[in-house]
Amino acid sequence: MNRLSCRLAAVASFIDNNDKVMIDIGCDHALLSIFLAKRYPNLKVIASDINKNALQGAINNIKKNNLEVRIETRLGKGLDVLKEEDKIDTIIISGMGANTIVGMLKYSRNKLINVNKIIVQSNTDLYFLRKNITSINYYIADELLVKDNGIIYTVIVFKKGKKRYAYKQLYLGPILLEKKDTLFKEKYRKDLNTLKMIVKNIDEGHYWYKLKLKKNIRILKKII
Repeated sequence: MNRLSCRLAAVASFIDNNDKVMIDIGCDHALLSIFLAKRYPNLKVIASDINKNALQGAINNIKKNNLEVRIETRLGKGLDVLKEEDKIDTIIISGMGANTIVGMLKYSRNKLINVNKIIVQSNTDLYFLRKNITSINYYIADELLVKDNGIIYTVIVFKKGKKRYAYKQLYLGPILLEKKDTLFKEKYRKDLNTLKMIVKNIDEGHYWYKLKLKKNIRILKKII
């Protein structure tokens, strides 16, 4: 079985036997897709990437593992590669920015009809990510922090359904707030120090941005 990085292993941990057809968007060399296809024999996997060279690397790795029948590769952008007959129920998007992920999902909302689970790993603007994905009828089902090569990554699982969240929950993560494990404290202590530095050096012309940062600092001070 292919060895995964701690980051990708954390993403993989949220797949289970209830998932039938999944797409790994931005699959790169398909390490995650290969791992999941081997672990779950009944799972149909689509591995896609916008980069032709990356996808060729994926195709080569899939052939080496004799998984051509189990994993279908597609070249293209985001959910554009999906067909109506695919009946995707699970989406994985790992290693992309929040703006890219949100734009991709909102642009292709018509392709989310059968999608019950969206697993996302992004380290940019998680408030924006949570706020926007929960606005298209998905709720936050689970979250996990994982440390890989000294960097703390956030994995979020969204499932179909509606829930209301306070600002603090969208900013820090409702599940992560409940757990408050050691990685949570480490991550947000670092974030707090970063925010303090930004506020100290920010231009006075950015009044509203500075106000938002100060709000986040107050929240972090109360929980760290």
